[in-house]
Parts: sequence; structure tokens; C-alpha cells
Amino acid sequence: MPLSCAFVRGFLFTFLLAISASYIFVVPSLKHTFNGDNISQSNKLMSVCDVSEGSWVRDNSYPLYNASECPFAEQGFNCLGNGRTDKEYLKWRCKPKNCAVPRFDVRTILEWLRNRRLVFVGDSMSRSQWESLICLLMTGVEDKKSVYEVNGSKITKRIRFSSVHFSYFNFTIEFFRSVFLVRHDWMPRHTPRRVRSMLILDKLYDISSHWVDSDVLIFNTGQWGCYFQVGSSLKLGMSIPDVFKVALDTWASWVERAIDRK
Repeated sequence: MPLSCAFVRGFLFTFLLAISASYIFVVPSLKHTFNGDNISQSNKLMSVCDVSEGSWVRDNSYPLYNASECPFAEQGFNCLGNGRTDKEYLKWRCKPKNCAVPRFDVRTILEWLRNRRLVFVGDSMSRSQWESLICLLMTGVEDKKSVYEVNGSKITKRIRFSSVHFSYFNFTIEFFRSVFLVRHDWMPRHTPRRVRSMLILDKLYDISSHWVDSDVLIFNTGQWGCYFQVGSSLKLGMSIPDVFKVALDTWASWVERAIDRK
């Protein structure tokens, strides 16, 4: 399988997990408003739904949008627009093993998002999910020009912040680039010459103050790098799992302290 195809399938899987989890856990009031496979099953089934375990099933109703017709899809992710001729890879969806994920109902979601602010924070995976959700929602908007990037910026992999406004429904979907969630900084004084930059594991990224007044927050991060700092101490030999745990603990503490759960 070519690398690009493997990436697209991997992205689709993680995006479906994010959307599924959002439906089931973030927006529980929508559980019974969709026409999906066996959605009439009990709330108990939904409460134990593990969207990370399942399989790919063919679905001829897919794809849910055409990337070539969406102005917010990056050119690099538009396989058909870049010359791919077959469309079979678009006909698959992820089906959890022990539960049914509600079908995507664009009109219901557009109405639910009315007057709200939804924010994606993270790395390139977050950016791709942000773009895809915008394209999904645009299929339910008649006047495509009523959906626009607030600052007039072009969507590229280099953007640090972008906000797309759906004017008829008065909501925005935003993306903040924060690859690690915790703060990235240049090397402090008197450090070994090989240390050029580091992650400060006990401090969240500075722009976090811009996220707190959103209605929905979706985070994503991966962890890589060589050098880390906790407090005033350099940690040059920490393992990646240990580093990732400290970073996520910092993120979780920020959520507990800064986020209004309502």
C-alpha cells in the first residue's frame, strides 16, 4: 500500500474515533436523534461503547463529502484532485465491535453548533480533522460563500491559528497549532551545546488562554524530541513514555483548573 494511502486510512480511522467519541460522550443529548444501525439500543450499550475496537466495513453511501469541492481541504490531502483514479478506498467506515455509531446528520450538528465555538488544539492530525469536519458541515450549507476564514488566510500546513465562521448558524470552528500542548522553548543558558531546544513539561503552551471560552475543545498530540525541562532542571535522559505522562498530567491539571465544565 503506498504511504499516502496508508496515511489517509490512518487519518480516517482517527477522525472517525474523534467524531464517534464526540457524539457518544461529549454530546449525549444527540444519542437518539440519528438514524443509524441499531441506535434504538439502550443507553447502557452506549455507555460501554469502545470506539477504539472494531473493524472496517464497506459502506456505499460514502464518502460523506468531496474534498475536491471543499475550499478548506489542503491540496496535499485531496487524493482525487491530485490524480488518484480509483475511489474504492473512500467506501469504508469504521464499525465498533459492540455498539453502533450514529450516522452523521449534518443538519442536526449544524443546529447544535449554532452560536457556539468549537476549537481543535494540537498537531497536524488535529489540523486535518479540523479541515475534514468543516468540509463535512459544508455539505449542509446552501450558500457556500457564507462559510469563510475569518482572517482571510489560506489553509496550509504552516498555519498556527485559523478560524472558520459559519455565518448563517453563527458559530466558528478554530484550529490552534500546539504540537506538544506543553511549551516548546529554546535552550537556556549554560546547557550542553547539543541542546538546541526543549519541551518544558510542567507548563502548558502560552496561547492556552485563547481556548478557555470555547464550547467544545478537542485535543490531540504526539510526543517526540530529545530534551526536556521540569521546573529549573534539565531532564536529558527521560524516556518518551515518562515524558508523555508528565506532559499529559500538565495538560490534565490545566483542564481541571482553567476549564468551566458547563
